[in-house]
Amino acid sequence: MTEHEQRPPEMKRHEQGNIGWAKSRRSLWWGAGLLVVLIVAVVVWWKPWQSTGAVLTADAAAQSVLDQYPGEIVNSTLKEGTYIMQLRSETGLYDVQVDAVTAAVNSIKRLESNPQAEEKTLWSREQIKTALLKQQTDNQLVSLELVEQQGSPVYTAVVKAKDNSREELTIDPYTGETIASKTIAAPTTETTKDDPKPQFLSEKQAKQKALAEVPGEVDDIELRGTNSGNPYYLVEIDLEDGREAIVQVNAISGAIRSVTWDEDDD
Repeated sequence: MTEHEQRPPEMKRHEQGNIGWAKSRRSLWWGAGLLVVLIVAVVVWWKPWQSTGAVLTADAAAQSVLDQYPGEIVNSTLKEGTYIMQLRSETGLYDVQVDAVTAAVNSIKRLESNPQAEEKTLWSREQIKTALLKQQTDNQLVSLELVEQQGSPVYTAVVKAKDNSREELTIDPYTGETIASKTIAAPTTETTKDDPKPQFLSEKQAKQKALAEVPGEVDDIELRGTNSGNPYYLVEIDLEDGREAIVQVNAISGAIRSVTWDEDDD
């Protein structure tokens, strides 16, 4: 009789039970592994970490960009939740990347510059004044100043009509064109016999006052402060030795308010 044949029936059943349990455990491990793989595949496909908001249309995303950067959208492509656009403006062509859900601009990079924009030349005050006088033949130029608005230079002018109404003009400093205008209130100065309305000096009179203080050649003259109740002329004078002086002349009394030199030593 062999050793196998000598084993009792109870031992044979115990060994068979162990073999079945091992097979059952292997099946459970295989099932668990397949379940993990399936869960990972679903998560990767679903991408729950990404925003669940609705994707904007290309037109809506483009309009959001144009609200911030004036110009023209010449190309737009949606890629992995981001609109990649090309924006052409006065200063050149830009690559703009925009979040397709929030419309936030993630990045903006200039691809090429506009040579014409770089060649633009700022008009002088005299050029703007000449252009204005041609356009406003029936009105009087009260003031003209070069200021900065939203990071860009513009000229602002105040003109007075024959009926004493006043209009403030915003002028393109590169073309001389009027880009905006609004009616403004005239200075609140009561006219009575005891307190007559003050009369401004003419530019010619202001030049004479300034040259009496600093002899030379007048390069420019500008009236300022007409709406503040403290008007004055800024007169730029070039001297023969190459220096430049800026003289402030009271626009009503003609008094010299200050003299500023282009060199600190002077």
